[in-house]
Amino acid sequence: MRLKNTPIKDGFTMPAEWEKHSGTIVLLPYRDDTWENGGKDAMPEFLEIVKAISLYERVILVVNPKIKEEDIEDFKIDNVEILRLPYNDSWARDNTLIFVTNNEGDVRAVDFGFNAWGGSVDGLYDDYDDDNSLGAKLADFLGVDYYSRKDFILEGGSVHTNGQRVLITTEACLLSKGRNPYLSKQGIEVTLKDYLGMRHIVWLPHGIVNDETNEHVDNFACFLDEQTILLANTLDEHDLQHQYSYEGLEVLGQLPFYVIMSKLPNPYLTLTKEEASKISQAPGAKPRKAGDRLAASYVNFYQGDKYVLVPQFGVEEDNAAIRLFKQIYPDKTIYPINSRHILVAGGNIHCVTMQIPEGVVKNED
Repeated sequence: MRLKNTPIKDGFTMPAEWEKHSGTIVLLPYRDDTWENGGKDAMPEFLEIVKAISLYERVILVVNPKIKEEDIEDFKIDNVEILRLPYNDSWARDNTLIFVTNNEGDVRAVDFGFNAWGGSVDGLYDDYDDDNSLGAKLADFLGVDYYSRKDFILEGGSVHTNGQRVLITTEACLLSKGRNPYLSKQGIEVTLKDYLGMRHIVWLPHGIVNDETNEHVDNFACFLDEQTILLANTLDEHDLQHQYSYEGLEVLGQLPFYVIMSKLPNPYLTLTKEEASKISQAPGAKPRKAGDRLAASYVNFYQGDKYVLVPQFGVEEDNAAIRLFKQIYPDKTIYPINSRHILVAGGNIHCVTMQIPEGVVKNED
């Protein structure tokens, strides 16, 4: 049911990602102007992600009607529920729902507007109607009451919270002209507080260099717990990323948080000729060329209360990332996930997953 009030007035707020889930939403890839071989190269990576998550919680696997039944046979496993719905691309973090909870354990959702990360200004494709209508369909499927704010463009990857009503985001993204140009920074803050139940908004200037989402925060900085933030970095002082990271550190250094940065340097990766040749160039979609810098980041990991899925790119930095996550989460199972093909398409593990907080039970009607 669509609700008329706002989450903050009803006592709801966005919980931390590490709190127990009732499930995770994943959408399978199929676009040939974003994904190598129309998503087929990335399917084994999606399968790794789905298998790992399904050991702990159910996976709502949304499959576009354009995907053939034989291509999803491997996904028909225990704890995976397959739902056929139309969508334009498979970034569940951004084109589905953001969930909010209250002190009684009730769960609701917020359905924001989606315009492919910039609409007519700098969006990645111009056919995003199915994406924009997906959230309400999922809320109905899950039997979750939801708030609708379709006139406000917001992707889940552009915000991150510690579960204590503190949210981090980037100015590069939320102040971009393709999002909500009719609102001031203050107006955007008010909307975030009203619809995500936040008390304090932390604005970082930038995110990851050449991140085609206008620098989503979930690729750059995230809360590890209520007081600790992981911040992406590079060891190359001449790299623009070094500047971006230290600008973020300067902001966070003025706040009562512990920041982990230098221990997790990101690799510098580019799109190869072979990879580029497997991606179609289509009207209305962003061209992808050999040599383009990829927005590789280990911060784009996903976690539940007992597990952590960490991106792996086939480089030596991968091992250092796994060692660090084992130190950070000694009581959780760490899953290294090969995710180069997802990276080539523009995102990573966190981008293709969206957690459903504990308390949601599928509507059986």
